[in-house]
Amino acid sequence: MITANLVGNALRHGAPPVTVRLRAEGPRDTGRVVIEVRDSGEGVDPDVLPHVFDRFSKADAARTRSDGSGLGLAIALENARLHGGSIDVTNPPGGGALFSLTLPRRPAPPPDRPGTSPPPRPEQV
Repeated sequence: MITANLVGNALRHGAPPVTVRLRAEGPRDTGRVVIEVRDSGEGVDPDVLPHVFDRFSKADAARTRSDGSGLGLAIALENARLHGGSIDVTNPPGGGALFSLTLPRRPAPPPDRPGTSPPPRPEQV
């Protein structure tokens, strides 16, 4: 879902070609995976860059009545965080926008929720 959102945004708001690159970094047990989505458009307005993951943020004030709620990137970032990762955005040299999704190679343990306990093991039932 996270990558689909980033690719969809690149196709909708950037310009072709859109490239997706995957690479692994570090050791298998403690390393991470980086998925980069880059478009060839004008990039993200530098004034908007610090706010691109804010809820209801849209890159162009003129687009406030356009399709989309401005929640997609905020949701994508929260999903990345729930998986122990992050998303960054830059305007790299040569143009376009570059979104980098970084996730651990091993899944993070689920966060503890107050008032819950793990299910009993079969021998405890």
